[in-house]
Amino acid sequence: MHNIEFIKKELDEQGVVVIPGFFDPALIQKLQAAAKQIFQIQFDHFGIQGDYLSQMVQLFENHIDEFINCGKLIQTGLVELYQIAVHPDLVQLMHEIGMKVPNMCTRPVLFFNHPSLAKSEHFYKTPLHQDWVSMLSSADSVVVWIPLMDVEVAHGPVVFYPGSHKLGPLTDKIDNGFAEVPFDRNSYPRLQPELKAGDIAVFSTLLVHESGVITNNEIRWSCHFRYTNMLDPDFIERGFPHPYIHKPSQELIDKFLKKK
Repeated sequence: MHNIEFIKKELDEQGVVVIPGFFDPALIQKLQAAAKQIFQIQFDHFGIQGDYLSQMVQLFENHIDEFINCGKLIQTGLVELYQIAVHPDLVQLMHEIGMKVPNMCTRPVLFFNHPSLAKSEHFYKTPLHQDWVSMLSSADSVVVWIPLMDVEVAHGPVVFYPGSHKLGPLTDKIDNGFAEVPFDRNSYPRLQPELKAGDIAVFSTLLVHESGVITNNEIRWSCHFRYTNMLDPDFIERGFPHPYIHKPSQELIDKFLKKK
């Protein structure tokens, strides 16, 4: 059992709380295996050999379209990812922290971060940012961050700045998909928890945070979900704004269907 009063107190005061052993590690390992299998299908198709990181790098360097498509399909339809996002225990937690009607306000996201699998730094190491600006969700909306493996500091897990959520929105701009913020790292405590598979970190969407630095040679596998409170009066008054746009690519459709 989790101490819900402690969780609510930490979210209110610190803006972040780590809950050890929230999920059965086997459930999380099943999700990671399912994500890896999507890439493995293309490894087998192209005859790519080696350890898993080597295979990922070869796919990224030699078959970038297929690499990107694997990532897209994991985000949009990996059954095991959505099963975690709507897991009864997680939905119940949202209820217990005060969301009578929780709603996922963005699609689930699954990350596979490594410097060798990115064309620029922001694809594997997020800058100082707040999530709320890109969501315009309820004031009490939260992110649930879940590592799909045991993560140590060398894996570059998320760095949080407890208490910074009380500053409110610090920017109105989105750059490279992130609401980067002007923020003095020395003005707030720094928290970079090491989590085991099955642990989760829940934090306010207004909390300033960033990726840590990957100093080992392993892919950091993680996922996160964002939940908003549909009964938040301010969110209702604003008319439930939803900044994300999901639409098909005509360029890609033309590539496969347009007659030459």
